Amino acid sequence: MSVGIIIGEQCPYCTKFRSPLEIIHQPGGVKICIPCEQRHLEAMQSIATGQFLGDCSECGTKADELKAQRKCGPRGEMAVHFENGKYRVMCIPCNRTYVPKRAELYGQTEFGKAIGLS
Repeated sequence: MSVGIIIGEQCPYCTKFRSPLEIIHQPGGVKICIPCEQRHLEAMQSIATGQFLGDCSECGTKADELKAQRKCGPRGEMAVHFENGKYRVMCIPCNRTYVPKRAELYGQTEFGKAIGLS
């Protein structure tokens, strides 16, 4: 019986272990996996155009499907978060559960105080 060794590197954004071939090394020692970088680029595109066409970064549901299900308001509104130098877009249901988990990020802001995180 042969034993295989799997080499992986953890993405600091999604915390998933990826093949070293899927990790992008950026200036300043920043590492990010290809799927997370793609989500960041989709988020920047949505900010620029006002229209999101990607997937929710938390549940992975596609924007078209979210609009059809009316989970993100009549115009398909999404929440945008800026974390560690990267943008993330998520659907409103995921945002509702995500924000309270990030009290250290939002608690001392006006937004955090308004929703009772501090």
